[in-house]
Amino acid sequence: MQQKVGVFLARMQPVHNAHLFLVEKALEENDKVLIVLGSENKVDMLRNPYDIKLRELMLRECLSDEENEKLEIVTLPDWSMESDIDNDKIWGRYFYYNVVSRIGQKRFSLYYSDDPKILDSWFNDTEVRDFITYRNFERSELFEGLSSTKIRDAFIEGNKQYIKRYCPKSVQDRFDYLRGHYQDVKKNPKSDFSME
Repeated sequence: MQQKVGVFLARMQPVHNAHLFLVEKALEENDKVLIVLGSENKVDMLRNPYDIKLRELMLRECLSDEENEKLEIVTLPDWSMESDIDNDKIWGRYFYYNVVSRIGQKRFSLYYSDDPKILDSWFNDTEVRDFITYRNFERSELFEGLSSTKIRDAFIEGNKQYIKRYCPKSVQDRFDYLRGHYQDVKKNPKSDFSME
């Protein structure tokens, strides 16, 4: 019998309460949850300052032992630049087949909180669309439009209250490190790149 599988794709640069809301929703609604941490191969960039091991550690620390048992965290490298929208359908297949190879079945629910048109650009008019159930949540309704960009801005501003309000303890406890690292990245960021 096929399991109900929820999949959540995010970079978590860093993890915040809107991410955790979607993770909890997926855990409630599915037998198994796969978290795909994106941009594995990118670090020290303005939109991707933190490395993959730290991002996974901060997420795991947010979850109970029972929740950690029910989910699997995998990483996925970017193969193009973020601005490359000409290859969206190819990227959609790349993502889909990576997920299917991990969960061992074709069908899953995809949890998402960005513009639903992005999902359409990845999957509509492809052979995989019928296998994916969208579970889209309006970002503006989740914690006042919370995003990792706003969290990183709060680090630059030294706004501990904002971090305390919108981030889990695993981020709050690393405030000084995360802030200092992001300040260093802002001074000399690495450039985005595509795989050759």
